[in-house]
Amino acid sequence: MVAGYFFDSAQIFQALRRVSAPGVTVCYVVGDSAPYGVHVPVERWLGELALASGFRKWRFEKVRDRNTKWKNRKHTHPLHEGRLWIEG
Repeated sequence: MVAGYFFDSAQIFQALRRVSAPGVTVCYVVGDSAPYGVHVPVERWLGELALASGFRKWRFEKVRDRNTKWKNRKHTHPLHEGRLWIEG
């Protein structure tokens, strides 16, 4: 599941870079994840895929914390959601 998500995302970034004007800014709303208790730093991995596709830089702007209500989660890493800004 995780590998497929990032593989598909890499293809999207490649297509976006191909059709985007120089200096474009793209915004993704993303949240990190911890399936089966393993933390996946989604914004960092997507940012690195964007750079590998030819974008110039990325930054993450946290909007909120996630998964704070439930005490039965399988991980201890605090999760968050926010805007991933990608610049060409």
